[in-house]
Amino acid sequence: MAKIKTASLIKSRLKNVARAKLSGEFFIIFLFILALSLICPGGDRLGLILKTDASWSDNIRGNASSSVGKISFNCLDDGTNGTFPYTFPFQFSTSPCNPNTHGVNLNASNNFSGEAWNFTLGLITFNATTTPPVPGYSFNTNCPNTCNLANNCLACYNETDQKIYGWARVLSTGAWIQFNSSLTPQSSMTNYLAPQPGIFSGLASSSFGAISLNCSDDSSCFSDDYKVYRWPIELRQLTAPNWNFSEACSNGAKQAVIKWYINSGSQSAYQVIINNSNSTSSPAYDTGKTSGSAKQFICSGDCADRLNYASHYYSWVRLWDESYTATPTPWRQFNTSSGDTLTDNVAENAIGNPTPNLTFTTYKHDFPMPYFSWSPLDVIVGSSTSFTSASEYYTSTYPNYNPYLCTAGNCYYVWTSTDAGALISSSTAATTSMIFTRATGTRVYLRAMDNEQYYCSTSTILNVNFILPTWKETKATSSNP
Repeated sequence: MAKIKTASLIKSRLKNVARAKLSGEFFIIFLFILALSLICPGGDRLGLILKTDASWSDNIRGNASSSVGKISFNCLDDGTNGTFPYTFPFQFSTSPCNPNTHGVNLNASNNFSGEAWNFTLGLITFNATTTPPVPGYSFNTNCPNTCNLANNCLACYNETDQKIYGWARVLSTGAWIQFNSSLTPQSSMTNYLAPQPGIFSGLASSSFGAISLNCSDDSSCFSDDYKVYRWPIELRQLTAPNWNFSEACSNGAKQAVIKWYINSGSQSAYQVIINNSNSTSSPAYDTGKTSGSAKQFICSGDCADRLNYASHYYSWVRLWDESYTATPTPWRQFNTSSGDTLTDNVAENAIGNPTPNLTFTTYKHDFPMPYFSWSPLDVIVGSSTSFTSASEYYTSTYPNYNPYLCTAGNCYYVWTSTDAGALISSSTAATTSMIFTRATGTRVYLRAMDNEQYYCSTSTILNVNFILPTWKETKATSSNP
């Protein structure tokens, strides 16, 4: 009985020691977490939830694949989301990027900076603290802006050839990673003209093997869907009014198309504002938040009805990403001084306009309507055919109705034909004649231009034939010897 009591006592004391030890560990862990919550920016000291916004400002996301595991380009995409890789018997959570905050950024000069991370290697830097090995900075000839040690740059992006050039370095070992090396496919990122811009692909080389930037490089996406990509959705460029003479002739002059390009992201909705004053308030037209991935807005119908002829218009665009309910991009105002493009009616946009870099301008009135007739209707090779213009034109007084019949001094003409050998008596007169040299379907064109130098063209195909021979029957005769 004494032995049993002794054994029970020993067991009880061991349990107490274990509890004390475990409590001590929990206490140490608690103090560690509390300290982090006090010193880490954005720490939630009451809930023990550590927060940071540090890497939300870095615009490169995702993971690359290597022989030592995934390389995360943003702590939001770390395997543990930057949190502690431990399991505790009580509820514990941290926000991404604490305490392991890192991220890679591509700036407006298309130079990379910041740090990627790998569980085995640690931080991998794009910041230049030492000169890379041979061939060193020879890649700088491919960079749109200078990338060298002096401006803390190790790698760049060339938007034209869509390639990534330069280096990154493992901080713990000093090992170098080379982009656009001899490995194929070469490291690249799709540009704003691609259907899916901002997607990395290709291989980088290192002493620990090839690094893949996209699962498509090794056809592993079905089993391991990874990639490096640019984010969030980012407007790059606007163009307006995208309404040339051909569109004006076919669909009316008082319309416009606002187009945009993005550097990255997946668009789920857009909003376009057009106004005759430099303000988004009380606009001439507002699309509102419109679902869709379209990269243009055609101002026709009700929108066109709200525009005036010969008027300057300001425009703005903002986008939503694939989450749809997320905060939209900031408004981007059309501005040729910021890289946007004025496509049409450039000369009139500068007239009486204090801010021509911010506007597009509608035409003064609708365009001429060219018509013509010909005689005779049966066109014969080698015979003269007469052509007469019946074109009409508009003026600012009546910009889109009550057209005038063209007269000398109000309209100007150009006649042409697909029969290169045709003789045209006067190619610039209201009435002309042509002699065709080929028996075939021949297209005749008339271009009519008004005093504003607005012009439209029309054409028709004529069946040009040979004249048929005249047959005459005669009675056969015979002579007798």
